[in-house]
Amino acid sequence: MTKKKYPGYLLVANPNNPRDELGKSTILVVTHTDRLAIGLQLNNPLEDINLKTVTDNIELEYYGQDPLFYGGNIGQNKIHVVHSVDWCGLSTVKLNDQIAVTNDISILCAIAAGEGPEHFRACAGYWLWEDGKLDAMLDPHNKHEPHKWEIVPATVDNSFTGEGPEQWRSALDLCAKYQVRSWF
Repeated sequence: MTKKKYPGYLLVANPNNPRDELGKSTILVVTHTDRLAIGLQLNNPLEDINLKTVTDNIELEYYGQDPLFYGGNIGQNKIHVVHSVDWCGLSTVKLNDQIAVTNDISILCAIAAGEGPEHFRACAGYWLWEDGKLDAMLDPHNKHEPHKWEIVPATVDNSFTGEGPEQWRSALDLCAKYQVRSWF
């Protein structure tokens, strides 16, 4: 049986999850197949580095103070920019009608020049689930998986508003409303 796939949705950590690195997280699903899922955490700003530090390291002049977000525990030397669809580059992947992801230097150049998307979050790293692991976490009947996720379609509002626990609580509230709407 094929299960629903969720690229372009937010995974919102269930409040009953263990208190670990996935606790209180809001993760944008970028890829979701039967074998592989990739997500970018959007609500965990890094404290010791920001986007200006990244652009300085690649010799781009950027004067903004936008945070750099902990995208996940894999590939933290790679920057993925989640953004509104009002900007598009060669490697841009449109996830839905409001949210896209770009992972090449063109978006950093556009942001530094003031020509980038209106809304964006730069993420270092990503989360990876293999062999149906995310599907197991999404299965409400799976009693053996300690991590559970709530889901809601990603929008400009819920992807770029708030940070940390504030964004997580807001997204959790939206998940409840989304689930109730699906009953009718």
